[in-house]
Amino acid sequence: MTPKRITPKRIGDLLRRIGCLRHPCDLDLLLFFHRHPRAFLLSERLAEYVGYALPQVAESLETLITAGLLRRSPDSTHPAQLYVLTARSSLGGWLSSLLRIAATREGRLAVLHALTQQSPPGRSGRGESESVASGQ
Repeated sequence: MTPKRITPKRIGDLLRRIGCLRHPCDLDLLLFFHRHPRAFLLSERLAEYVGYALPQVAESLETLITAGLLRRSPDSTHPAQLYVLTARSSLGGWLSSLLRIAATREGRLAVLHALTQQSPPGRSGRGESESVASGQ
């Protein structure tokens, strides 16, 4: 059986169904935590790993936490935090499909392009917070 061709329309549909991903950093953090579902680290280190400025990483972390895709340890007295990727049943299939697509360089670039096409004003995928890794 031949896999379904991945079209920009299909990627856009997945992003709309998932609903919370708006910035390239949101996607890159999600990919990072998909590869490292339990990570204990400093926010500064996480920003270095994904290649975004710390304020953008903080905003994207809040987006993922608010959407129920990620949990952060409640102990805010320690500078390092435990981040745990959560399985959100209502998005399970759509999220899995998007992560499969974005797991390759070509797929990630296609998803990033789709994100920048649908970004609302003020939270565009371009500008000062752009990933240094976006072309990787």
